[in-house]
Amino acid sequence: MLSSLAFGERGRGGMVPPYTTLISELELVKIQSKKEYDNQQRLGETDQIEKYLKENGITEKPTASGLYVVIREKGDGPAPKPGDKVKVWYTGKLLDGTVFDASSNRNKAFEFPLGQGRVIKGWDEGIALMKQGGKATLIIPSNLGYGERGSGQRIPPFSPLVFEVELQEVIKE
Repeated sequence: MLSSLAFGERGRGGMVPPYTTLISELELVKIQSKKEYDNQQRLGETDQIEKYLKENGITEKPTASGLYVVIREKGDGPAPKPGDKVKVWYTGKLLDGTVFDASSNRNKAFEFPLGQGRVIKGWDEGIALMKQGGKATLIIPSNLGYGERGSGQRIPPFSPLVFEVELQEVIKE
């Protein structure tokens, strides 16, 4: 590699003098299509979710889409319908427990119209299965979350998500 494409006039401390041409030996181990790569990532994700469920003693079965909804408190208010506005307190985490967002950081519940695609698919589906006053844990595979792109620096691609949610209010429309 030409020095101008590597460390140039600065070099790299005592390891690489300025204007040094670098030689790298690489071995191509595998070539795969994007589709093959995505499928491999999803298989790894399934293993991660299964491990998380086992470690946390979660025995609930997933919905048809792959979403896990663990009801912690049922709630005694109305269930939301598509188009209703809902107010939700939440904490979002990666499977390793890293918190990436929380409504408490803004000191107010997050409000959105249910079933209108304004939030990730896992939220639209999971919140619809709750009642006002209810609390649940949503374990969301990446295809119902931020998928192959992730979200910013905090949520890597193909990341399953865990949301602790409380459905504070259902505003009927």
